[in-house]
Amino acid sequence: MEIYEMPRLEGETNSDYVYRSLRESIIRITLRPGEIISEPLLQNYFQMSRSPIREALSILKHENLLSVAPKSRTQVVLMNKRLLMESRYLRCVMEEKILKRILEKDTEPLQQQLKKIMDEAEDAMKHRSSAVKVIFDYDSLFHRTVFEFAGFSYLWDMIRTYNIQYSRFLNLYVEEKLYGESFLPDHRKLIQRIKDKDWPHLEQYVNDNYAHVEGYLRELETKHPSYFDN
Repeated sequence: MEIYEMPRLEGETNSDYVYRSLRESIIRITLRPGEIISEPLLQNYFQMSRSPIREALSILKHENLLSVAPKSRTQVVLMNKRLLMESRYLRCVMEEKILKRILEKDTEPLQQQLKKIMDEAEDAMKHRSSAVKVIFDYDSLFHRTVFEFAGFSYLWDMIRTYNIQYSRFLNLYVEEKLYGESFLPDHRKLIQRIKDKDWPHLEQYVNDNYAHVEGYLRELETKHPSYFDN
């Protein structure tokens, strides 16, 4: 059982910290789909009593990220393919509208922000051992910046909240090296399309993003059949 390490926030309660750490571990696939969650191991890892651990697990069960299996075993839920595709569809529909909207503005400030993010990502990929973490973090930052520039930061937060199934898929997808070398050039090309106000290619980018997910999903399901529901 591998917990994703997260810095503790000032004033954060024990249960909130455990909840946030476990939720991020599920999203980032350090806690694998179907993996059994051991309360004693969590108590040992977090150096806490049973009460905050159980509070955090209860919230995660309510959010359908954990389930109670036969013999009262708590385990990470499997990836739901239907929810994954639906959440990705929602993201693509919103992103298409956002990209079209920003082309009505002066995009120079956005271009500079996005170039800076990609430069930092490139540097991070040279100096960090985990490409999965770098790509996931900087991909999220890149697209959040686009939404914020268009004035829709709340919409991005809402999509991220309900996009957990796709986030899990993306982390597994990156881990399996299906997306690595193309991350930087793909996003730099997107910046150029924004600079050129090239709507046809931006629209094609969004449509291709959605169309490719189903094929990658089949490939991942072949490699990890136990990670997905039926």
